[in-house]
Amino acid sequence: MKVIENEHFNNETIGFDGFHFIGCTFTNCVLLIETLEFNFTNCSFYDSVLHVNPELPIFEISHRLSQSAYDRSTTCVHDDYKYPQTTLQLPNTILN
Repeated sequence: MKVIENEHFNNETIGFDGFHFIGCTFTNCVLLIETLEFNFTNCSFYDSVLHVNPELPIFEISHRLSQSAYDRSTTCVHDDYKYPQTTLQLPNTILN
């Protein structure tokens, strides 16, 4: 897995698969999660949308997401990457 550390992504679409993000910030990004072959540690998400493959287990995705911080406008969608179908509640860790 390729490690990316302390980067700030702004207005980008990013595929998480195959990467481990450490201390990164994502602002107004679209994040695609197609497999469980990713990780992120101590990341922050602002105004971003995570699109998660509907075949992935919700518990595993929720656990990984709970390790980071989010603002109130960040959402997670369990969908087909094109049309939102089911919005998932993010963990309670919220940035003010």
